[in-house]
Amino acid sequence: MSTATVMGPAPFYLSLSLPLVAWCGLELGCAWTCLGAGLAFIGLPLMDGIAGRDSRSPLPQQVVDLDDHIAYRIVLYIHAVVQTLLLWRVCELWSIGDWTWWQTALSVISVGAVTGGLGITIAHELSHRNVRWERSLGYMLLAQVGYLHFALEHVAGHHRNVGQRHDPATARKGESVYVFIVRCIVQSWLHVWQMEAQRLRNQGRLAYGVRNRMWLWSAVTPLLAWGVSVVFGSTTAWLFVAQGIVAFTLLEAVNYVEHYGLVRKEIRPGVVEKFGPQHAWEARHAVSNAFLFKLQRHADHHIVPQRRYQSLRVHDESPQLPQGYPAMILLALIPPIWRRVVHPLIPQVPAS
Repeated sequence: MSTATVMGPAPFYLSLSLPLVAWCGLELGCAWTCLGAGLAFIGLPLMDGIAGRDSRSPLPQQVVDLDDHIAYRIVLYIHAVVQTLLLWRVCELWSIGDWTWWQTALSVISVGAVTGGLGITIAHELSHRNVRWERSLGYMLLAQVGYLHFALEHVAGHHRNVGQRHDPATARKGESVYVFIVRCIVQSWLHVWQMEAQRLRNQGRLAYGVRNRMWLWSAVTPLLAWGVSVVFGSTTAWLFVAQGIVAFTLLEAVNYVEHYGLVRKEIRPGVVEKFGPQHAWEARHAVSNAFLFKLQRHADHHIVPQRRYQSLRVHDESPQLPQGYPAMILLALIPPIWRRVVHPLIPQVPAS
């Protein structure tokens, strides 16, 4: 198969440098504990600026071979193993380390950059797969950050409701990232309870009985924290929970960037237009796309949710972000500058 129009598997293996660099920083201690976060939020934007953009899309006849190419899948599985080992090791370091509060805080942020920036991204990829064990691997990654319900909310909720006001994961124009993150976390959690209740009602079962999976999903974090506490101590357990909070906060910051201000129009009462490339922001920056498994080709992911990451295409109709996700997340932290940069890029929706 010619690879002239696709990114080969090798660049995606470079993403393993993020957990490994973070791990090295944790072993070195002191200010080195910030290495993971530094690579994620400073290193990647700099490398994006040097490497430029990648606008190649696979040809239709290449997609089947691409999806079957095992090398693209193996890197996901390696990441799951590396993240699990990293979490075990950092729990050991937290339990025995004599770090200052700021060194500990930097370590939590660096680990969260790995488990959120990469771990949840990979879990997102795997949660869309039809292979049960791949989905289970994704659920394991989500469990490690206490966000198991995301898999159902994303696949059954967000993909259906994206671009509509009642979608928790669609950021409204003018909404700050801080308000959005709180709203999205709370509304997504409540929405999954509602979806599970409706599923059980349709089966003639008790809506909030023991078969409601949210009871289990909500119990995973306390159970994991309890296990960490037994093995490594209560302080380490709280730090383990903290890295999960950093991770899913980072996830919601990514959600903020992906659909900010983009709305699907109501074409008649109760009926909205079909999702199109214009309803998701796209970033073609080569390095961050390799590290994030082409998550930044986000419109194509919504158009064909079962398409594996290596086969995602670019769309000229999609509004283009001036930088990749890591840089845009930093920009979003300063709402006035965010609005000044992004609002002129939002496509103008013709009046009905």
